[in-house]
Amino acid sequence: MAGVAIFAATCVVVPSAWSAGVPATNEVRIVELQGTVEVLPVGAKNWTVATDNLVLHPYDRIRTADNSRVALRWSDQSVVPFGASTELEVLPPDPLNSQSGLHLIRGVISFFHRDKPGRIHIITRGAVAGIEGTEFVLAVNNADRTTLSVVDGKVKFGNHHGTLLLTNGEQAVVDLGRAPVRTAGFIANNLLQWCFYYPAVIDPDELPLTADEQKQFAASLAAYRSGDLLLALKKYPASDSGSAAAKIYHAAVLLSVGDVASAEAVMSGLADQSGRSRQLADALRQLIAAVKRQPSVLSGKPQLASELLANSYFEQSRAVRETSLRNALNDAREAAAKSPRFGFAWERVAELEFGFGRTKDALTALDQSLALAPCNAQALALKGFILNAENDPHTALASFNAALAADSALGNAWLGRGIVRIRLRDTEGGREDLLIAAALEPQRAELRSYLGKAYIAVGDDVRATRELNNAKRLDPNDPTPWLYSALHKQQNNQVNDAIRDLEKSQALNNNRSVYRSQLLLDKDQAVRAADLAGIYGDAGMSDVAQREAGRAVSYDYANYSAHLFLGSSYDQLRDPNWSNLRYETPANSEFTIANLLAPGSVGILSSLTAQQPYTKLFDRNRMGVVSDTTYLSRGTWMESGAQFGTYDNFSYSLDTDYISDNGQRRNNDNEQRFLSLTVKDQFTPQDTAYFTVQQGKVSSGDVNEYYNQANASDSFRFNETQQPNFYFGYHHEWGPGSHTLFYATRQVAYESAGTNLLQYVAGNSGGSIVGVNTLYAYGTIRLNP
Repeated sequence: MAGVAIFAATCVVVPSAWSAGVPATNEVRIVELQGTVEVLPVGAKNWTVATDNLVLHPYDRIRTADNSRVALRWSDQSVVPFGASTELEVLPPDPLNSQSGLHLIRGVISFFHRDKPGRIHIITRGAVAGIEGTEFVLAVNNADRTTLSVVDGKVKFGNHHGTLLLTNGEQAVVDLGRAPVRTAGFIANNLLQWCFYYPAVIDPDELPLTADEQKQFAASLAAYRSGDLLLALKKYPASDSGSAAAKIYHAAVLLSVGDVASAEAVMSGLADQSGRSRQLADALRQLIAAVKRQPSVLSGKPQLASELLANSYFEQSRAVRETSLRNALNDAREAAAKSPRFGFAWERVAELEFGFGRTKDALTALDQSLALAPCNAQALALKGFILNAENDPHTALASFNAALAADSALGNAWLGRGIVRIRLRDTEGGREDLLIAAALEPQRAELRSYLGKAYIAVGDDVRATRELNNAKRLDPNDPTPWLYSALHKQQNNQVNDAIRDLEKSQALNNNRSVYRSQLLLDKDQAVRAADLAGIYGDAGMSDVAQREAGRAVSYDYANYSAHLFLGSSYDQLRDPNWSNLRYETPANSEFTIANLLAPGSVGILSSLTAQQPYTKLFDRNRMGVVSDTTYLSRGTWMESGAQFGTYDNFSYSLDTDYISDNGQRRNNDNEQRFLSLTVKDQFTPQDTAYFTVQQGKVSSGDVNEYYNQANASDSFRFNETQQPNFYFGYHHEWGPGSHTLFYATRQVAYESAGTNLLQYVAGNSGGSIVGVNTLYAYGTIRLNP
């Protein structure tokens, strides 16, 4: 057709820039870049275009254009994101053993500081900010007025006219030549809107653009359809037709970089619109309401695919248990059905399907999404989460790198890459990725939760507590920080506080925050493998642990962590002398079911390995040794140990238990030796094989429990030998909550011998005991199955 330009968008992702190792500690490096960012190196006369991973030196300047943003890694514990129309200068360390300083010339920065107090100095023309381990927003306007807003922590703020000490929620301003003055305070969300992530919800096929507008916006629309929202904004023409449809599309691409104020200003002239234009504008307003957690703006039932997709995010933001998630999924499915070429709708379907555990359905929708929009960073990140859940961390890492190459401001991509890097034993690099994720989207509670968990893993209790408390404050309905806090407090022997946090997490477990679904908490396999029964056991509440664990199993029988919880609860009630075998069978049964249901990446679950401090907080490919030794003053030794390993889909554990107890009365000694080897391999995402070989030996006197100790035998001896016994299990998952478990055993040989065994035989007649006879027995029982 003559006169019509046809644009085809392709997506070329170069993830190598994100594959570098951890940079030097005192290095200032660009870690995220959007739009137009320029650098003026010291001594240079001309500004040059900045690139990802560029290192800045003292007295280098960096600036952002309109609709642009960048984040600098200031140190291994500090990240500085800043938005559009901002310029700053890197200063040399002062004193020399500190970090590089920062001179904010104009614009606004969000400083996310987790380093030691006083190691970074920040100046403007009007004031100096002294950092004491905190996060804050600093802004300088065209009149050189400096505004400091402290989100968390403390900042000493002032000049030679006066100094203020500001803390959480406090704000101050200073004009040139004057002392700083406190203001009435601020709302953090309003200051940090440019840090929020706004997914695309407008279906371009629903925009009522004219033929001329289609031609005018062709390049931008092609990039938008491919998922490259940043390129779509860059290709948006400097001047448009000014129609309602053009304004809606302009507002949609402005939201992609978090420029809410500009997007709302563009839409302000659409208040009197009706019909489709009003519906599409309301879809954008509904998305903003979802992110800001404001009331719905839709007056009726959504009709367009754009409205349905926006309402899907809004439904999830309500966090009203599982009903909201199902409504969110139904809206996403309907949006994809109404507009099958809408790649963003298919990504949303995939995200929610994965949240409900339907991995096959999620992959089907995700493949459809990536076929339509191959540059969609959120879809690439979701692919990484799914691959990691299917125990393919190496391919998952490549997918997260691709997502960062497409949009380096996406917190989910940094989060996922951090988790995978820790799993691949790059602990320091993974923790830094989690720090960057939290700095780029500082108002997202789950990112703070994972950063707190990373600090727990390295034993940094102060920072861990701060991040978990921030997460609780940012989203009071999120169960994640309460669960991590419970495990953290248990490790620090704060047992009562740990129980309170655990019960709070249980009460909130059905709540989910926006963009979250069940994507992270229910897939957080490492924490789910933690020994929650140990928290109750430390407080002497074994009966409570057993009751809570039983309730968890009955609520979701296919949940392996519930079976681990119950198995650990029974394990605490076991009789170490093997006299009372009441809890042996249920404990072993629950541990076996937990191991059969658990993915290979979780490792082998047992009462010993589930209690390792600091090792179960993240999935990790690793080998390790754990040992638990108890010595009593009467000469009793109890030793339990395991050498274990996990690598992607394969895990093993070599366990040994030894008890040597002299007893507390005559002929009350007890010696036990048990050795077992367990291996597990998840050879497909739905199939797992499990194998155990075990042998044991028991030699004891009379270890039975007596009300009157005088009734114990002085001569009874018991010896039992279990030759290697073999156990084989197989697990196939048909779908969420639908599993087939197969378990078989082969007992090679069993020998039990007793000498001078005292037994009581009761006579019964008509339901009443009429007499008791005493028997003595000697003999050997040998079983050869």
